[in-house]
Amino acid sequence: MKATLTMLAIPALMLAACGGEERDPAADAADVAKVRAMHDNPPAVPIEPQRISYSDIERNDLFGAGCGFAPANSLSVIALAQPERGFLKLDGKIVTLSPDKGGASLPLDSWQDYAGSDYAFTLMRTGEDGEDTGMENTSWPGSLSITDVKGKTVYEAEGTLQCGS
Repeated sequence: MKATLTMLAIPALMLAACGGEERDPAADAADVAKVRAMHDNPPAVPIEPQRISYSDIERNDLFGAGCGFAPANSLSVIALAQPERGFLKLDGKIVTLSPDKGGASLPLDSWQDYAGSDYAFTLMRTGEDGEDTGMENTSWPGSLSITDVKGKTVYEAEGTLQCGS
């Protein structure tokens, strides 16, 4: 009988120890909201666009007039903007994006904004005066911003925007 009473007393004591602190319903709701927000709106996963090489241009028929962006301290183009399509190279594959023809334009009938199923990019001229950098080529200071499907920025760079044919 004594052992039975002891067995019943232990769970009762454990329950009493757990209930010593009252939980604030507002704090509980805030904690739940934080967890849901993290689940529904995960942090952006940074990407690293790759150089679009001449062999990529040949292999994927990316020839044509438009603009290319190279990050600062690099001559490697990582984004191409043409009148009917834009391109990035991610994980070794060329990704094709569609222009926002209702938005701002860039030289040679290219566009500032392009969007695809997983990413979108914005090319901006950050300087007014371009510099002639060859026959039919003009360069400006520029920037590239790439966002994911949820509109979160996954890549940003300052560099050179060069437009030509």
